[in-house]
Amino acid sequence: MINYLSNKTEGLIGDKIVGDVALESKIAKRALEVTRSPFQVIAEYARDLKLKDAIFLNVGEPDFTTPKHIIEAAKRALDEGFTHYSTDRGLPELRQVIAEKLRKERGIEVDPADEVIVTAGGAEANWVTLMALVNPGDEVLIPSPYYPPFSTVVRLAGGVPVPVPFREELGFAWDPEDVEKRVTKKTKILFVNSPNNPTGGILDGDCIKALAEIVQEHDLIVVSDEVYEAFIYDAGKPQSIASIPGMEERTIVTNSFSKTYAMTGWRVGFAAGRSEFISQMLKIHYATTICASAIAQRAAITALTGPQDCVREMTAEYVKRRRIIVDGLNKIPRFKCAMPKGAFYVFPNIKGFRRSSEDFAKFLVKEARVVTVNGSAFGPDGEGHLRISYATSTENIEAALERIKEATARL
Repeated sequence: MINYLSNKTEGLIGDKIVGDVALESKIAKRALEVTRSPFQVIAEYARDLKLKDAIFLNVGEPDFTTPKHIIEAAKRALDEGFTHYSTDRGLPELRQVIAEKLRKERGIEVDPADEVIVTAGGAEANWVTLMALVNPGDEVLIPSPYYPPFSTVVRLAGGVPVPVPFREELGFAWDPEDVEKRVTKKTKILFVNSPNNPTGGILDGDCIKALAEIVQEHDLIVVSDEVYEAFIYDAGKPQSIASIPGMEERTIVTNSFSKTYAMTGWRVGFAAGRSEFISQMLKIHYATTICASAIAQRAAITALTGPQDCVREMTAEYVKRRRIIVDGLNKIPRFKCAMPKGAFYVFPNIKGFRRSSEDFAKFLVKEARVVTVNGSAFGPDGEGHLRISYATSTENIEAALERIKEATARL
């Protein structure tokens, strides 16, 4: 029986199965040491309550349909019988346009022949990267609050995730001194995620430059997850740490088509970095997926080379929704919601309600029929907050705000 939100199973205490030693011995410790996606757990909780009209704001998935010209490219691939494996590296044409994108938009030079790998989404890009680089006991500095799979993958690789707080008073950004203080002899990787999930915070140029100095001084590797690069508001052009002099050879950039082009179900992403890293990542990639969907790769080529009006239109819509949800939450007593600078999440402070984020998230599901995610799911620094996605319609956002207002008024 599932104990929702705590992400445990009845009969489990930590990583032990109570009362069934034989069963416990059959399950790998690595599986027992991590938890299931909190986004899916709370969704199941809501569905099991059989709520007829729940509003789901728990998953970071654009509500837009994949643009028509991208869909048409996939149809052409199907009609042409393009339904076989690609190479494990990915289609040469796609790797070429990815390299061009990185050069033009991010100032990063990579050789498409051996410094780019196409993956089954950004999640697999992070997976193969960390599995190829992390040894048991290696420490990986991760932003906190963190996207749960960041910590999970580090643990599955045998590493030790070391959370570094994104400070709320800095608009959910790093103070480089906090990073420096957590570097030890075991530190191997700095994991950068800007814009950040779940907070919407971004790292400005000064912070990125300071991080680069720390990385070079301590001879670290950087994994830079840039999935939300297209959605930066009021902050100018995004900057990748890989574009800083001296950082290109020690940074692996991971990205996805899921958010930028509303292609979450297509499962196509990439990683880019020095060939020595990529060659090792290919071994993990082949054992995991062999290759990304060839059809999705053809669609991804069109996504990058076709018109970009769709991205600008989505961004403009997110700007509107961001304002509506931030203003609306701040009008509800005891909510304190900062304006996110990127991505499509708000991370409101709910400490004024004097209850755990898990309890409060459950309350909103049962009493407001609004599904959010408890901040504690994103690590200890997330407690006292909720993650709410505004990658949904204005109508859903406004209805959710009204329900939350009415429900919390009864507390």
